[in-house]
Amino acid sequence: MNEMKQRGITRIKFMVSDINGHQKFMLIPQNYFEEAVEGIGIDGSSIPGYTTVDNSDLIAKPDVERAVFLKDEVIIFCDVQYNNGTAFGGDPRGILKKVLDQGLKTMKNTFYAKPELEFFLFAGKTPMDTKGYMEYAPGLRIVEDAVATIDVAVERIHHENGPGQYEIEPVIAPALKACDTIILLKEVLTQAAEEHQVTANFMPKPLEDEAGSGMHFHVLAEKDGENLFESFSECARYFVGGVLAHARGITAICNPTINSYKRLVPNFEAPVHITWGRGNRSTLIRIPGGGKTRIEYRAPDPSCNPYLALAVIIGAGMDGIQKKIEPPEESAEDVFESETGDTLPATLGQAVDILEKDDVVKEILGTHLVRAFITLKKKEIFEYTTHISQWEWNHYH
Repeated sequence: MNEMKQRGITRIKFMVSDINGHQKFMLIPQNYFEEAVEGIGIDGSSIPGYTTVDNSDLIAKPDVERAVFLKDEVIIFCDVQYNNGTAFGGDPRGILKKVLDQGLKTMKNTFYAKPELEFFLFAGKTPMDTKGYMEYAPGLRIVEDAVATIDVAVERIHHENGPGQYEIEPVIAPALKACDTIILLKEVLTQAAEEHQVTANFMPKPLEDEAGSGMHFHVLAEKDGENLFESFSECARYFVGGVLAHARGITAICNPTINSYKRLVPNFEAPVHITWGRGNRSTLIRIPGGGKTRIEYRAPDPSCNPYLALAVIIGAGMDGIQKKIEPPEESAEDVFESETGDTLPATLGQAVDILEKDDVVKEILGTHLVRAFITLKKKEIFEYTTHISQWEWNHYH
């Protein structure tokens, strides 16, 4: 309240994430804020992946310590609970918090992350520009202005390879904060784009003949201020082993749309084969050079719920550490066009089927979330399967 007073802010927004990673929010009058801090009722049946109408009452309890100040409002992310105060099993942010708490309790590890957000700016159905990698383009000003409105540290902003495609790399941060940042960035980018009569597009593959947009996750673990992954330690090796062992099982969460699998194809800079390598941008997991040693998981895309994606990445890596899972031999060559070795699922349907069989991933997510996610995805797959596209009209009419 003191900070709001100093900044002249009176607009308060309580925010929760649905199963798809879309933000839902309530505006809280300033004079009701102190009472609302104790928790405010929401209708879980109206939020995708939450509850049904016969058991819809939930409480949004603001995580006040993680309030984020924008230019003219404060956003407070909420934990979702039942009326008795127990955590709601369908809250994506709560699922990540649970995984992080387990890491802290069982391994004394604190996880840090940096998701790299790629996206397009469109004017109508046309990319805003025709520029290439690290070239100047007018959309850079839109992105800069959007980022400047939030209290978030950003490492770099640049134009990506595709026309109208941009990337934002936040500074590596505690895992929960890193995912909060992605939610905030999507919101301010959407608003800033609309103000300039363009559209921020977070589809994995919006253009047929161009590479899609990814959201690579950089992850490291620290204990007492020491990077446990430094110099690709044994801990890091087992973490990679665990993530690769469950890579097929976590794909539905990291790549949760029909469109995701039009990005995960050969020849378009997205990983397909379940491999790892130091500095190798063609592998599924890369160990980047420079800075702190960390793991970069390159499959996720911007359509994923960042809380759920990071929860399964870290959870799978922790499983590898606990079970001492050795990764396969390092790949030192370009594997984009390889025709051998294990690959990620080729469709959302395959990914969902594999998720249903991966007990470790299902335990990470919990029964409620898994059931809700699979139900929603099977409905999406059915709708896509029965849809008659323009391509079919062009070829078969």
